[in-house]
Order: sequence, then C-alpha cells, then structure tokens
Amino acid sequence: MANFPFNDLHSFKDFVVFVQICSATKFPQREGVLANTPWTLELAFDGLRVGFDIAVREKGERREFAESRRLVEEAYDAYKSGDVRSGFMKLEEVQKLLRKVPSQ
Repeated sequence: MANFPFNDLHSFKDFVVFVQICSATKFPQREGVLANTPWTLELAFDGLRVGFDIAVREKGERREFAESRRLVEEAYDAYKSGDVRSGFMKLEEVQKLLRKVPSQ
C-alpha cells in the first residue's frame, strides 16, 4: 500500500485540495523513499479512498463522508474521460462537505 501525506481528517482535507489542484496531469514528483512511486491520477484517488476510511474511523460514518465518496468516484470518472472541469467541481463539492466536519 502506498504512503499518503495524511494520517487524520484534518490533514486529509489538505490532501483533497492537493488532488483537486494537481489532477489530472499536474502532479509533482514525489521525493525521498517514495520517489519510485510517482503521483498518478489513480494513486491520488486511491489516497482519497483511504482518507475516507481514516475519516470514518476518526469521526464515525457521516452523511458528509458518504456523499463525498460518491462525488470522488464521479470526479475520478470525469477526469478519466477528459472532463477536467467537472472533476474539479466535484472535488470542490467534496471540500465543502468536509468543511462541515470539525477537525483539528
């Protein structure tokens, strides 16, 4: 399993922004021991899925997480089909939903 730059809901929220800004082809090079596993759209969205698992463990299952998971899958499909604008906007909606969940 790949390492991701978050370990709780608070840092996961930052990762959502990172994926939104970098998708679909603007990912930076990974550094250090992870340099041999470059960022890809697939890896970034795997990270989003892992992040929701962490969020649920931390806060319990919530409507915001369920809706966000659906939006993430729709965003992934949009990016894969070349619809960058739609993917970006769906991740924007994910950010709005996650802001409703307190984190520190």
